[in-house]
Amino acid sequence: MKKLLQSIVILLSVIFQIQAQNYQTFNSGRIASYEDQWNVIKFVRIDSVNFQTDSVLMPFGGFQEISYQECYIIDGVSWLGKEIIVHDNGWNLFVTSEEDTVHINTAVTQGETWTAFHRPGQLIITATLISHDVQNFLGLQDSVKTIGFQAYNHLMEPINHAINSMTVALSKNFGFVRTLNFALFPDIYPYIGNDWDGLREFELIGLSDPQVGVQNLTWMEVHDFQPGDEFHVYYFNATFFAPNELQQTIQRYLDREDFADSVRYSVERIQSTLHYSYQGNTFEFIHDTIIETYRPNEDFDKLPGEIVFDEDWADGAFYYKLNTQWHQAKIKPSPDFWLFNSGEYCWNYLIIDGCISDYTWYKGLGGPYHNCDFWGEIERSLVYYKKGSETWGTPLVIVGMEENQPKNGINIYPNPATDKLWIMCEDTDLPLTVEFYDLHGRLAKEVVLSETVQQIGLQEFTRGFYSYRIYNDAGLTGFGKVVIE
Repeated sequence: MKKLLQSIVILLSVIFQIQAQNYQTFNSGRIASYEDQWNVIKFVRIDSVNFQTDSVLMPFGGFQEISYQECYIIDGVSWLGKEIIVHDNGWNLFVTSEEDTVHINTAVTQGETWTAFHRPGQLIITATLISHDVQNFLGLQDSVKTIGFQAYNHLMEPINHAINSMTVALSKNFGFVRTLNFALFPDIYPYIGNDWDGLREFELIGLSDPQVGVQNLTWMEVHDFQPGDEFHVYYFNATFFAPNELQQTIQRYLDREDFADSVRYSVERIQSTLHYSYQGNTFEFIHDTIIETYRPNEDFDKLPGEIVFDEDWADGAFYYKLNTQWHQAKIKPSPDFWLFNSGEYCWNYLIIDGCISDYTWYKGLGGPYHNCDFWGEIERSLVYYKKGSETWGTPLVIVGMEENQPKNGINIYPNPATDKLWIMCEDTDLPLTVEFYDLHGRLAKEVVLSETVQQIGLQEFTRGFYSYRIYNDAGLTGFGKVVIE
């Protein structure tokens, strides 16, 4: 009997904990991303949890203005406020940047109204459950409570206020589907970080558990390439502080090797560089194979909005932003928007003259890409890419690369080669047979191609010139020469 009672107590405790988590606004084990009407994206991660009578959730913070002399702290309150206090009875309390409290009743029933905010002698804001239904979001389906607000003066007379047109939406299992930046509730206008526009609504666009929607962009995702990927990059520097240069680069990814802590690529590089000045111009052409290795970057992998300290600037700090308008991208702002330590507690914006712009990295497309035209011009732009069957932009035509272009849609590179050759062709050409002959006309190697990108080892070749012939079912389709070094 005693064991039965213990089992019942444990079961009831588990049921209570599960019920207590229903409609909780945020969860300490989950990262969420939100976006406002101006496409500003913000992330939520609970950095610490204090268990006392209540649970106190501490979201990670960021820049915060602490005076009207442009003085900031870099570990200020989160856009959600200083902390979130979660009561077992369903009340979730958001503490604003000015130490006021916003009360959200997660256990509210249809038509119920309560006081969500009270500034004695000035302002009262009530909240009402205006709908409770099943909604679909991010490919998920859940029960959602939508809560509206109404502002009153101290005599409980309705007044015009921005909050009157705003709502929050709370799901049973995934927290806020729509939230407010509670740090600025209800009418705080000095900005925190980039919150120039005061209180506004943010819609849920991603969750880490389950993993749906927009996630934090990582360094390894930026540099996630596959054999056959191709990128064309235009670089131009015409500032007063550096030699003028025009560079065009084509990179074709040939091979990928995955390791426990890194990924390594073999890359065909075709590059032309024009250096020009009053003394004269010089031109350089490169066609070779290079190795690129990438390992995780802890600073880059931080959530957008987290502080990053930059070694290039003494006591300098910045934060990344996330953008999803064209292609998911992480943006490192120009140093004009960085902070530097000007005192024991005060950080100020850097003021920089020159051509320094935001740096942008794109998911699966590399980077950084940037462009500015102050005191000259400097630009590094992605003008064309091919990833799998997807293409975008206009390919570069590089002076000096004509002799290296594919013959009848077939390309063999690099040339000269050392220990490896790659052959690239279209799917419609397969299968192909490639025969290599030495200077005496003897067959040195025969290869049957069954893939659009295929690697050939050159261990049995000696140094020298070789000719090759390419056949398909219809006969000879191409020929050429290659140098083995």
